[in-house]
Amino acid sequence: MKKILVVDDNVVNLKVVDKILKTNEDYKPVLIPSGKKALQFLEKNVPDMILLDVLMPEMDGFKVLGEIKKVPDLAEIPVLFLTADEGADLREKIKAAGAQGCLKKPFDKDDLLNLVKQYLV
Repeated sequence: MKKILVVDDNVVNLKVVDKILKTNEDYKPVLIPSGKKALQFLEKNVPDMILLDVLMPEMDGFKVLGEIKKVPDLAEIPVLFLTADEGADLREKIKAAGAQGCLKKPFDKDDLLNLVKQYLV
């Protein structure tokens, strides 16, 4: 079973992603509502993938990813950003941060599942 950490400050988004991921019985979503709590979770757990919201209070997705990349056991975990923004500069910033890509909100079920499957090979 593949453990997928989903980090988003919006509870509705967490529930939507959870419901979509659970349509695949091989995925076990772990829902976390903030970047700080995600980093605490990652101190003791190593997921197979991370879905990370870009815009969150306290610590945005880029800061969270920066902290993740500092830890050797976590640095190679595939990370996909979740965002409502889709500017060209954002895509460049995402690649520069070391994420595999991004998924635009609102989520399309098939797009989400296909992207997750692509990086969980």
